[in-house]
Amino acid sequence: MIKRIDRLYHLAERANYASIVEHGLMSTSQLLRHAGMPKQKCRALLRSHRPDNMRISETVMIRDQKPMPPAALAPALGQGLEPADWYEFLNGFVFLWADEERLMRHLKACQNRPQILLTFSVPAIVKDFGKDAFVSPINSGNARRKPASRDRDTFVPYATWLRDGWPTGQRTRSPAEFVLRCELPVVVPYLTRTEHV
Repeated sequence: MIKRIDRLYHLAERANYASIVEHGLMSTSQLLRHAGMPKQKCRALLRSHRPDNMRISETVMIRDQKPMPPAALAPALGQGLEPADWYEFLNGFVFLWADEERLMRHLKACQNRPQILLTFSVPAIVKDFGKDAFVSPINSGNARRKPASRDRDTFVPYATWLRDGWPTGQRTRSPAEFVLRCELPVVVPYLTRTEHV
């Protein structure tokens, strides 16, 4: 039986907090457009691997993609995708953790940089943004240590997952990630808790 998700988590650099409160959570592609980056430069960045965090303004820093260098990622991709395609695809989503253990691993990976932990209500998000909500059974941004195969179908619409489970037929495995194709306002009723960690 599928276990419903009640809470979601997003870990953000504390330096980004003022921008997040003002504009909500945005995908990398939305952040670059919002910053007024020229189209050609924006597309090049979206299709490139980010080995380090990248600051695009005084209040916005985009996270690195260290766990998925092109050489490690390429063998895991299906549907004829190349690493650049996958980077661009992932850059179109807002990512939230559906699993506390994965959240804690992410927090550990942030080392000693101050973070903000945002907790969200799944029912509230799905009520207003359900058509843009998807789930993944894997950490789509990690290609280390025998990476799982992935393609665009790795992300299943949340409503489909609730009804049918994963395409593989597994019905009890919880999602690793919950993603949105739209901006997420960081306000009640979506946001339920903010912590400095």
